[in-house]
Amino acid sequence: MTIRFTGLLALVAAVLGLLIAFWDRDDDTARARLEEARRAFRFNPARVDRLFIEAGELAIECRLRGRQWHLVRPISARADSIAIERLLAALQELPRGDIILPPRRATDAYVPYGLDTPRARISIIEAGVTNEILIGRRTPLGDGVYVRQSHHAGLARIHPSLLDLLPAGAEALRDRTLLAGAPAAIERLDIRSPAGYVQLARNGNGEWRMFQPLAGRADSAAVGAILENLLACTVVQFIHDGVSDLAPYGLDGPGAVTAVLNTDTGDGSQMLSFGDPLPNDPALVYARLQAENSIYAVPLAVRQALLVRPDDLRDRRVPGLEPAAMVRVRIDEAEHALEFHRETNGTWQLVAPMRAPAESAAIEALLHSWAEVRLTSFELLSPTSPPPVFPRRLRIETRNAQSPPIEFRLGPHPQDPNSVRLLLENDSAIAIASPPVLLTTPLDPLRYRSRDILSIPVDDIASLQMAMAGQTAVIARDPLTGQWSPAEVWVEPLITAFAALRADDLLSDQSLRSTEASFSPPFLTVTATLRGQSGLAVVLLVGDETSPGGPRSATIRGRDLVFTLAPDVVRALWPPILPETP
Repeated sequence: MTIRFTGLLALVAAVLGLLIAFWDRDDDTARARLEEARRAFRFNPARVDRLFIEAGELAIECRLRGRQWHLVRPISARADSIAIERLLAALQELPRGDIILPPRRATDAYVPYGLDTPRARISIIEAGVTNEILIGRRTPLGDGVYVRQSHHAGLARIHPSLLDLLPAGAEALRDRTLLAGAPAAIERLDIRSPAGYVQLARNGNGEWRMFQPLAGRADSAAVGAILENLLACTVVQFIHDGVSDLAPYGLDGPGAVTAVLNTDTGDGSQMLSFGDPLPNDPALVYARLQAENSIYAVPLAVRQALLVRPDDLRDRRVPGLEPAAMVRVRIDEAEHALEFHRETNGTWQLVAPMRAPAESAAIEALLHSWAEVRLTSFELLSPTSPPPVFPRRLRIETRNAQSPPIEFRLGPHPQDPNSVRLLLENDSAIAIASPPVLLTTPLDPLRYRSRDILSIPVDDIASLQMAMAGQTAVIARDPLTGQWSPAEVWVEPLITAFAALRADDLLSDQSLRSTEASFSPPFLTVTATLRGQSGLAVVLLVGDETSPGGPRSATIRGRDLVFTLAPDVVRALWPPILPETP
């Protein structure tokens, strides 16, 4: 019984749900019908392809070609598609007022409403179907205007805002934009002006390069600013149409400025020329699009922004000097080479002239000093000048595996010791860079080698033996318990100091030869026996002071490396229970 009752309830709920869905659908349909009935004019703006507007002597015809509206009458020109779409949308949204049905048989039935000779006529053609709207006089109280659609006998009272939608002239519907596209879509820019001819284009990485009058990298920010000014340039005034003689406007003389844009979005090549200032308004200049015979007035500032010299557009940054992007660096000079690369964990390793861990902090400090270098100027050497000397070559690989290595050569500046000459690969001009750190960076690998001398896990140490001036101390680990003997508080710090031994400084080969005698005999010897390594030991030899009371020279037996240890590190390696022999 309970099961039957539950099933009945479920059936009732389902029926109610269906009824609610139908009611909602009917309600939506009713609302849509009411909304459509509320509107004065019924058409779909998205399907309109022709538009006629007649008011007195004004006659405007617009046609849609592809996605762009064009004026056909009274002139042939590009139309403002947004303005026309707004006009159509506003017409569609106008609410309908009272409906008036004049006498059918009266010959002058529409005369009282001014619809026998309407003040304006709007013809909307939608897929070949014409919807003609006749606009008559205002209502006696001025709160409306009489309107009739040609295929309807009745007329309606429409809000007078309809009159505000009528354009005052063809110029109101003309397109004031001149160039199409977005800055990111421009692939090439040519500028011809009294300042010279400049040709720029993007490379495969999207970066701007200059090809005329010289080859080199361009400042992407500067080029981007020019493109934004050009693309934002709009018509302030429409001067003349159907012009064939450009001389009166300064558009074909030596003072003319021309910009040519090429995009990758199908807009093709676009050329905009700028001429003389307007006689009555020097803040405006004449302008013309190559594909049109119309003359416009545009802001003078756009023309002035194109009067750039090639040096104004040169990129002042040295490529590849972003510290976070570098993964491998190599410097070659004569017989010397310095090379280091970044591991996947972010640490640096020396590759040449030796393979060893690098002091990452030193490498990062070096790279950040390079990042401050800027190109201050450029020079073109005459054929009679002696060829410049570039003794150093720098090669940089970045994280971008698709980008080829960046290479350039460096040489001294003959007149300025605070600058260097820099020749980038594929650049025709020599750049002057400052400060000169790229050329003065020392190639001594010890400057960049890691100061970490030992990195032994404490658990791997089986015993330590310290010897100094005939005194010996031994620390041993119980192989079963792992406890140290003697069990003193100073044992753990001493073992830790030895296991993570770090040098104060690294000594060069010349210093190595001068310090060999300091280990005969050594001031301190620390011998570590490692667990699990039969007979394997690490022996640290500490020698004389490099200066009175200062660091001591030290070395690991069997390694060709001499370094210095700070006085506090040396003290940490000697048991405090034994007196230190001076």
